[in-house]
Amino acid sequence: MKSEACLGFTVSELMIALAIVGIIAAMTVPAVISKYQKQSMVALLKKNYVELQENLLLLYADNFKTNFYRTTLNTDTEKFFEDFYNATDECGNTPQPCFADSYRSINSAARTDFDCDGYSVLLKGGSAMCIEPGQASVEADDEAGIEAEDAQPAHVYLDVNGTDKPNIGGRDMFSFYIYDFYTVDDLGENVDEIGDDSNKRTLRNQQAAGCANSTVGAGCFARVFNDEWKMNY
Repeated sequence: MKSEACLGFTVSELMIALAIVGIIAAMTVPAVISKYQKQSMVALLKKNYVELQENLLLLYADNFKTNFYRTTLNTDTEKFFEDFYNATDECGNTPQPCFADSYRSINSAARTDFDCDGYSVLLKGGSAMCIEPGQASVEADDEAGIEAEDAQPAHVYLDVNGTDKPNIGGRDMFSFYIYDFYTVDDLGENVDEIGDDSNKRTLRNQQAAGCANSTVGAGCFARVFNDEWKMNY
C-alpha cells in the first residue's frame, strides 16, 4: 500500500515568502502614506483657500466704494476675523498656541521659531491662520524726511492642521498674499499689475523656486496652485 504524499510549504519557504512580503511592504507603505498625507494637506489648503476667497467677496461687498487699504485687512485684521470667520480660539498678536512654536523646511532638519506680525486665530476646522496687515503706498516727502514705499499686500500664514505635525513649510504650513483687488495668490510682495493668466503662472513659478527651503512654505502655495492642486514636490 502506497503512502500518500502531503503537499504544503516548509518552514524555510514560509520564512522566505514572509521576508519578501516584508521587503515589498517596507518599500511601498511609506510611499502610500506620504501620498495620502500630501493629498490630505492639499485638500485642507484648498478648503481654506475657498473659504478665504468667499470671505473676501463679502469684505468687498461691504467696501466696494472704499479703498482696499482702508479695509480691515490693512487697519484691523482682528476685526476681519471677527466679521467673517468662526474662530474657536484667538491667540491675538502672539501666534502661539494657535501655531506650533517652530517649523522646518522640506530640505532641512533645522527648525526656526515662528512669529507673525499680525493677528492669529485657530479656525473651526482646526487650521491656524495669521494675517499681517497690508500697507498703502507712501509718496516721498523730502521736507518731512519720508521715503517712497510701494504698496504691500496683506500677508497670510496658514497651518492647515494647526499645531499637529509635521510642522513643515510646504507640507502643512503655507504663506501667500491678499492683493488690493481682494484676490488670493502667491505672486510676490510688489506686484502693481498681475496681467493675464500666463503672466500669473510665470510670477508664481518665480515664487515657487524657494519653496523647499522655506520654513513657512513661501512659494509652495504657488507650486500647488500651478500644478492644479497637486503637491508634486
